[in-house]
Amino acid sequence: MNSTSKYFSHIRFLMMLVGIWRIQGEKMSTLKIYLYQTYSVVFQLICASAVISLVVEIPALLGRDTAAVMDNVGRLMIYVVIIFKMSMWQSKRMLHLLQIALDEDREIFNDTDEKIRQIYEWHISYDNKLIWIIVALAILIAVCIAILGDVECYRFFKEYGQNNLTDKPLPLNLWYPFDRNKYYILVLIDQNIRPTLACLSIGVAGASVNSVVIFLKLQLRLLQYNFKHAEVCKGKENKCTEYNLKVLCAKHQQLIKYIQGVNQCVKNVILLEYAVSSLTFAIIILQITAGEPLVFNFTMLTYTAIQLITFAWNCNEIIVQSFQLAMSLYESKWYEQTNSVQRIIYIMMIRCQRPLSFRIGFLGVMNLEAGLSRLKLGYTYTSVMT
Repeated sequence: MNSTSKYFSHIRFLMMLVGIWRIQGEKMSTLKIYLYQTYSVVFQLICASAVISLVVEIPALLGRDTAAVMDNVGRLMIYVVIIFKMSMWQSKRMLHLLQIALDEDREIFNDTDEKIRQIYEWHISYDNKLIWIIVALAILIAVCIAILGDVECYRFFKEYGQNNLTDKPLPLNLWYPFDRNKYYILVLIDQNIRPTLACLSIGVAGASVNSVVIFLKLQLRLLQYNFKHAEVCKGKENKCTEYNLKVLCAKHQQLIKYIQGVNQCVKNVILLEYAVSSLTFAIIILQITAGEPLVFNFTMLTYTAIQLITFAWNCNEIIVQSFQLAMSLYESKWYEQTNSVQRIIYIMMIRCQRPLSFRIGFLGVMNLEAGLSRLKLGYTYTSVMT
């Protein structure tokens, strides 16, 4: 990726870390590309193998440990979301859309207008803070899982000794095609590494979708600014203003098509995560009320809430910004323009009355109200389960 593409630099690093960045840089050698692709496949196979282990282990837990069954179901839902998001980012359509965003980012980066630079830098700062908060919480969850598992093992060996023949404690209820007690150290290492990779993946997958939505919000903000100053050009002739408006109108149409394309790629993933989020939220609350480790579950609760609300908020901002485009056109000096220029402005204002939005599959528009309703539904699930 060209060094002038600044906005996506942080999320690019994180996506490469979990093996889902598929746009190759110009300076990468064939060997580096091959090594990265191998790393990507291995990383994703580790995540996929966890789904099999969780599913196979559930029948053995039924009727014996209800809490463990719920824990496995909750983790299974998270892994399914991870796999769907990873697949989405590596689809041809999403790669094409991401390449367009990178090209647009370079163009904005090279703009010399001071106000545009300020808007650009503000959104970069906001995006970087948000993605690192989401990823940091995900890593903290992984650390909690590892520490709690290791502490449980330490207590077991301290009480019973290393030669005890009963089943040794493990942080996760996973199936293995060999004797877990016999290869206990190997299993314990796996159960420390696998949650770390999973938590990192879910954090990066969530942050990356947020990052794209914020970038679209940035483009809408820049369109608003350009609409207000469309008449600023050499000589301020009406022909120049009309040309500027036609260029901006074309950019608006391109942005509409782009958002529709991104929506087609992510709407089913949003639907899946939307359906899973309430149940996950309820399971976490139940585990807290049951006396499960508070720090771990509180971190999980915080991560789930922040991820859901921030994404809903950013989607809601897309809707708001698309409406405000019409206001930006109205605040321009349209009354000083010719009839042909006023006609263009009028047509664009009519189009702006149809808000741009992301959809939750076939359920409707993703906005702040929809995000809050998931938290309320999670509380309802908790009341019913209790």
